[in-house]
Amino acid sequence: MIRTVTLFLLFVFILSNISFSQEKNIIPGELIVQLKPGYQTENLENDLSSIALHTKELLSKRMNIWLFGYDVGKIADSNVLLELRSHQSVKQAQFNHIVSLRTELNAQEFSTSIRNTLNVPNDSRFNEQWSLNNTGQTGGTPDADIDAVEAWDFSTGGVTALGDTIVIAIVDGGCDLNHSDLQYWYNYEEIPNNNIDDDGNGYVDDFRGWNAYDNNGNVPSASHGTHVSGIAAARGNNGIGVSGVNWNAKIMPVAGSTNVEATVVKAYAYILEMRSRYNETNGQHGAFVVVTNASFGVDYGNPVNYPLWCAIYDSLGVQGIISCGATANANINVDLQGDIPTACPSPYLISVTNTTNTDSKNSGAAYGLTTIDIGAPGTSVLSTDLSNSYSLKTGTSMATPTVAGAVALLFSAANSGLMQSYRVNPSQGALTFKQFLFDGADPIPALQ
Repeated sequence: MIRTVTLFLLFVFILSNISFSQEKNIIPGELIVQLKPGYQTENLENDLSSIALHTKELLSKRMNIWLFGYDVGKIADSNVLLELRSHQSVKQAQFNHIVSLRTELNAQEFSTSIRNTLNVPNDSRFNEQWSLNNTGQTGGTPDADIDAVEAWDFSTGGVTALGDTIVIAIVDGGCDLNHSDLQYWYNYEEIPNNNIDDDGNGYVDDFRGWNAYDNNGNVPSASHGTHVSGIAAARGNNGIGVSGVNWNAKIMPVAGSTNVEATVVKAYAYILEMRSRYNETNGQHGAFVVVTNASFGVDYGNPVNYPLWCAIYDSLGVQGIISCGATANANINVDLQGDIPTACPSPYLISVTNTTNTDSKNSGAAYGLTTIDIGAPGTSVLSTDLSNSYSLKTGTSMATPTVAGAVALLFSAANSGLMQSYRVNPSQGALTFKQFLFDGADPIPALQ
């Protein structure tokens, strides 16, 4: 059953057979391979030297995932995976693929007036944010929103009952790190720009997140990622701009959402490393990432062809992380036609489609009663943009961080007993919070 996010009900609560099209978007001559524990890349290279198999890059140290190249003239695509998967050192193997953003449909600048009433933040453009508080101000249906104002009576986010600083990891093309309405996570164990891995986490100069494109800490500036970040966690009640679903959570920017799948794996690997370190050191190192956001993907993707991408969500979930993924910006049934990441079978993944200011599915968004978990506002959503500006964008890209922000808000509202249970068993705790989200959502006819 598909439903739409309703935050107020969340906090009241807290106190198949599939047919897909053929695989597309393969990058010739590249494979993503997960090796079994104890095996080295040399084992595989030596045994498959006949196809000139060679190591190109380590993608995830914790998961032992590597990018390999091979000579396409020496073996057919239909046979190369059979060769890899039958090797004693290989746990899983797949092709590398092209990946793209869930491109927004429009962008526009606006100006507005100040509004300040009970339970409403004083952000100067909040009255334009119909997704958080719909009064019919944009011609929609009053209360066709996520009931954010009501939810903020319980919590406005930021810190758990046990004192953990809540972090939302935004995997995208980059973010405007200088936007005054966004608050970023900092890795204070790292000295920026000294070309040394000060904290020993395997990433040099990752003071403000990670750039998986270039393997450094210089996160690029990008409009899409800046907009996504603001939807989830723009500073609330600070007198300027907009409010995020979560007013006070920290944003971990991780660049790596487009071009090739191997980059996506590297991006998630960074998040996995930081949360794993947090768990292993009782919060002394790493970051308390509770949710990731992916406003990108592969249209018509079959999970069978993306096993390692899908497996990452399980690995993140074991550490206590829920992941949110945007479905396609196309009016297709992804139960039948497929999609990545939203068709991945991980129980730790929430698959999101786009709804409008009348509680209807956006006509340009995908659907699927089995694949899609939830709908959220993603049509003409106002959020942060480059150079301290703000813009409207439309797409599943905008719906998904609404859900990610809601997940993070749940963590800030949970009592100490629930958070202690989560700390003891983060994998089960993540599923508990996911169920809270679903139980508090509002079923609407347009998504049934």
